[in-house]
Amino acid sequence: MAATTQIDVQFIQTGRIKIRPSMLSQPANRSIFLRRLRFLTDRSWTDWLPVYTFLISHPEGPILFDAGMSPRCTSPGYFPFWMPTFTLTSQIEIQPQEGIGAQLKEKGIEIKALKAVVLSHLRHDHSGGLEDLVGAPVYLMEEHWEAFKHPLHATMEGAVPSQWPKNFSPQFLQPTGPPIGPFEKSYPITSDGKVVAVQTPGHVPGHLSVIVYGDETTWFLTGDATYSQELLDREETDGVNDDPVQAVQSLRLIKELARQTPLVVLAAHDTDELRRKEEGEVYKPSRL
Repeated sequence: MAATTQIDVQFIQTGRIKIRPSMLSQPANRSIFLRRLRFLTDRSWTDWLPVYTFLISHPEGPILFDAGMSPRCTSPGYFPFWMPTFTLTSQIEIQPQEGIGAQLKEKGIEIKALKAVVLSHLRHDHSGGLEDLVGAPVYLMEEHWEAFKHPLHATMEGAVPSQWPKNFSPQFLQPTGPPIGPFEKSYPITSDGKVVAVQTPGHVPGHLSVIVYGDETTWFLTGDATYSQELLDREETDGVNDDPVQAVQSLRLIKELARQTPLVVLAAHDTDELRRKEEGEVYKPSRL
């Protein structure tokens, strides 16, 4: 892949997923126990949702935000047998050619050419592609690794550490950047500060989102801080988060930044994101 002088964001879809509607959104004032009981007893399904990763073009080298799902996740034995919630609460479709490794190869990008793989968090639909990214530097928040480094706990929280690369040891982003709007800390990914991470915890501890400053557009890549722009605008948190109060606070920080800076908000599972990206639709947050 030829070097670029422009900063841009591309979608890479790694399959699609259906989940229980109560996983998509639940009231933030409901206890974690009741929230999880609700989605475990939910018997309906959402429509198909995309599982997006984002390829960021930058003069310092391509950056991948999230690794997506593994094509092997539909094979028997991928998910641990003792944790049936993976299969009880989701339906997955992904073809071999939809894995992140195959799609990067199709684009002519070698794994060793990646400047960074930045993970919003380690749940399987955001980290499953790590198996194809061995050799690239992987970054996340130290707080998240502290919460997920123990395999049993990580599995119970939706990750599949048994499928991570052998001796997986991510690097930690450092808060060496200036405040960005309402975010008191920023974590530079590039030396020019054009690609930075901010903490958006709530979905899981140490969850991060990425801000990309292009020549004409600023993109806010939410990860799972929200599943859609509509849910963000209504300040409705997902139903599987660890801390609904903190999740709402993260949504409000994103909205406040959008009031201060024109943002194109791109979520990992929003069915309308391709249109928003193509049209450069700036998010105009409402006040509740």
